Amino acid sequence: MSRLAYVFLFLAAPLMAQFSPVKKTPEVIKAEIETDVIRARLELAASQRKLAALNQTLELRKLEAEAALRAARAEAAAAPIEAEQSKLKLEAALAAAQAAVASADKDRARAELEVQARLAAAEVSVEYAKVSSVATIARLQQKVADIASGAKVAYPKDPLIDGVLHISDRRIPFNGRVDDKLAQFVCGRIAFYNALDGEAPIFIVIDRSPGGSVMSGYMMLQAMEASKAPVYVVVKGYAASMAAIVTTLAKRSFVYPNTIVLHHQASVGLSGNVTQLKEQLKWSKVWCERIFEKVAARIGTTVDDFVAQMYKGTSTGDWKILGDEAGRRKWVTDVVDRMSEDSLTVAAAVPPVVAEPNPDGFNAGKATDGRARQALPPLGPCDIWWMYDPTVEFVLR
Repeated sequence: MSRLAYVFLFLAAPLMAQFSPVKKTPEVIKAEIETDVIRARLELAASQRKLAALNQTLELRKLEAEAALRAARAEAAAAPIEAEQSKLKLEAALAAAQAAVASADKDRARAELEVQARLAAAEVSVEYAKVSSVATIARLQQKVADIASGAKVAYPKDPLIDGVLHISDRRIPFNGRVDDKLAQFVCGRIAFYNALDGEAPIFIVIDRSPGGSVMSGYMMLQAMEASKAPVYVVVKGYAASMAAIVTTLAKRSFVYPNTIVLHHQASVGLSGNVTQLKEQLKWSKVWCERIFEKVAARIGTTVDDFVAQMYKGTSTGDWKILGDEAGRRKWVTDVVDRMSEDSLTVAAAVPPVVAEPNPDGFNAGKATDGRARQALPPLGPCDIWWMYDPTVEFVLR
């Protein structure tokens, strides 16, 4: 039996019970049945529509739930991407900041290089100006030499004439500390003047020198001894230590009566262990004896006696005497009252003195006793200092 028949019987049962006593015609019954069928069909259609609407609602809710789920999943998937994008943005900002810093560093470095370049250019300009000034002076000196070239210069073999020492233009200035630079200059001039004339005397003129390097002084002594032309030493003001040794060992030496000449033992700076100290002291003693033996022999005594006389003359051993006494003690060969500079050219002019670098700051300072402090440059291998200046505290580096 169909579902429609069941509905029909369910609806028709009450009616049949209610009106059972009333006799209805078949037509009426048929009409009622048709009516009830139509009503049942309408109710069925309404139920079907409700069911369809319910299904649509459920489907809509399902779609909404699926949409919400997809949105949640999309947000969850997008979160790492957004985090990565934020990370990339931060890294980009950091890279931009680092690039800006690097650019600033480059700009600063470029500015520093520009400043250094300008400073170098300024230094070059200053040096060029100095060179130009030296060149100008040289041209003027050459002009004076050209004017004087017509005059005859006498080179007597004995320059001491009627008690007057005549110093020719074959003169070599010898001033300041004895070092390699001064030794090279003096030795070069001796060779130069020998090339011009192997007989006319050469004059080493000392205005003031505290002495200095033993090796440098020894170079000059060797050049003086090997020279064909006689090399004479003239001390006008003060010669000490190595400069005094050069004076005493010269073939002839000339001083004023009030010139000061000072001899003393060499100064040695030692460092190291006991064995090294002994070796250094032994070497220094060999150096000193080899040079001092010649000095002692020249003045007619022994080294030990000469040293003893030094400490007898002064408690410190820095034995200084005036020129007239130096002549009597044979420290010099001649004491003169007058000296005549007969130079007519400037061929023997010493190069301009350049201030030495002063990395330790000693040259500008003063010692505790008020003396000026001066840092000595490092000596070469096996060399020692032989110098004296009571106004200066020499500092070994």
